[in-house]
Amino acid sequence: MIFLVLLSIFFHQASSSPVNQPLSFSFSSFSQLSCSSGSLICTGAVTPYNGYLSLTSEPFQSNSSYYSATLPLNEVGRVLYKQPVIAWPAMISTTFTIRISRYPNTTDSADGMTFVFAPDSNPSPPNSYGSSLGIFSRSQGGNVSQLAVELDTYKNEFDMDGNHIGIDTTSVLSSFAASLNSTGIDLKSGRPIKVQIDYDGWTKMLYVSVAYHGYPLQRFIEKPIIMSETVPSSVYVGFTAATGAISESHHLLDWTFTTFPLPSYSLKKQNLVKH
Repeated sequence: MIFLVLLSIFFHQASSSPVNQPLSFSFSSFSQLSCSSGSLICTGAVTPYNGYLSLTSEPFQSNSSYYSATLPLNEVGRVLYKQPVIAWPAMISTTFTIRISRYPNTTDSADGMTFVFAPDSNPSPPNSYGSSLGIFSRSQGGNVSQLAVELDTYKNEFDMDGNHIGIDTTSVLSSFAASLNSTGIDLKSGRPIKVQIDYDGWTKMLYVSVAYHGYPLQRFIEKPIIMSETVPSSVYVGFTAATGAISESHHLLDWTFTTFPLPSYSLKKQNLVKH
């Protein structure tokens, strides 16, 4: 996309960029120091390892065996970038690689991960495990100013299936969702999966593309989103993951993010693409 070229021209070091300036950052990998170096805010069950962040606990024993009695149930983890970024008016692009895996000797797994535009840097809400995916508590209403792209691995009664991506704003009832069942992509395959999310602040379009690592990205979501009516102009960006009565592993392998501010007149709704 042409705006990525502009973004690269205005690349600034994240540590010195005000929230209303172009900002880019990149984590090509993670280490055991990733949560203590000051670049990330890690809360809940997040554990850093060499090569990845585990957003929910790993059920390893000292002999590296899995035991069902130690599976991490009803857990939530959240990782956010250390400083707020501009959400609107702006062009945004982020790419990351995840790995979601079933545990050996289990028949099912849950619940998935999200990429979140959060209004603050707080931990996930209380009781946001399971189908709430670390973004909503079960008591919250529709007044939460956040946006999440979910990577959902479990079919709840309100879900289309247990292998879909969706857009959540005021609840985990996705305003738009796309199944991956017919694409050959299994979110909980244990294979690295690359995700790209782009937001065009001129046309108010959100795009989500997914593929196994090393394969061409396929676009599955093209959704009009008026960001100024959805989240604050300044947000914290990052990831959540959750398990419920069933569990699985949720790994973040790498992450890049860029936001490029636009002039205020880009907020005019006549720029909205009609679908």
